[in-house]
Amino acid sequence: MTIDLTKATALKDKVSELSRTGSLAWYREAQEQGLTLSEYLEKLDPSPRDDKGSLAVPLDAFERLLYALDLPIAGKNAMTVDEFFVSKGMILSAELLMREIRRGYKMVQDPEELIAVSVPVNGPSVRPIYIKTDNAQKSLALKEEGAEYPAVKMAYRDKELIIKDKGRRFDFTYKLVKNQKLTEFKNFLWWVGAQIAYDEIDDIYDIIVNGDGTSGAATDHFNGTPGTLAFSDLVHLASSFTVPAQMTHILAAKSDIEVILNMDEFTNPLAWRETELITRTGDYRSFRPVNAKLVNAPNATATKLAALDHRFAIRESVSQPLMIEAEKVISQKLESAIVSKESVYSLMVEEAVGLSDY
Repeated sequence: MTIDLTKATALKDKVSELSRTGSLAWYREAQEQGLTLSEYLEKLDPSPRDDKGSLAVPLDAFERLLYALDLPIAGKNAMTVDEFFVSKGMILSAELLMREIRRGYKMVQDPEELIAVSVPVNGPSVRPIYIKTDNAQKSLALKEEGAEYPAVKMAYRDKELIIKDKGRRFDFTYKLVKNQKLTEFKNFLWWVGAQIAYDEIDDIYDIIVNGDGTSGAATDHFNGTPGTLAFSDLVHLASSFTVPAQMTHILAAKSDIEVILNMDEFTNPLAWRETELITRTGDYRSFRPVNAKLVNAPNATATKLAALDHRFAIRESVSQPLMIEAEKVISQKLESAIVSKESVYSLMVEEAVGLSDY
């Protein structure tokens, strides 16, 4: 496929100028619009998209710009960290690091898979929205004589939530990494991104178990033998969800995930075949109630499983997306640079979460 580099080539001189002066103009403009630099470049040089909105070309705007500048960041000819920092594309270095951190964020367990919606907000706090379903589950939603149809209501919580500032700090000097190939340095950045992702998974687990500050904890549905987690307890947890909600994920400590995976029902080949069948065909008749993804929450409480329906349960309010201190990166003060995100999670549909505290 031919790659159109017309606009990327036209931007080369601007990149060289910004790199020579160390100007953060593009980063400031992107931040003012609530965008990453990659998203900002897509506005300057839009990538062709298919009818689903996915990228229809091999390279996005940022990658086309690197290609036009002849800055290889992958493969056997990849540049070193220092070569990139003294190149005509130096101003892109902060976004280059951030892109790899975001890649690591999604690489192992993507927290975005666990949330129903992520919305941008302004200010240090947010008043969460939730869905009231108390009167909405009447059979066939029939209108009774002299009454209104049962209603599904959207409302604000009584209290506001404070936006949390979360992140990680780089702990190395530029001198240490300057001679590393970018392909090697990426592994470090992936690890940082993956750690941030698990920080957020812990946050999601916590609001299911303890509430989000404006709503209470999820209901504990465990009714089995205390101290023992059986397959029947997972079935009961899954069955406790009220339609249309359905358990799609279980967040738990590593020790509890080990208990689940060692249950006879999961070591039996027939059980695996039936699970594969529902995954492949969607045939509800072969449904096994624990057809949910297992997610390790590193700081989860042992023996306390948190379950959710990722389509309905969690709302994320974001005042600042995952960003790096671009000025410190570009001035090569990496040892003190911080990657951070300002956001908060809230519970949107209470019937879409559950607990099993055995």
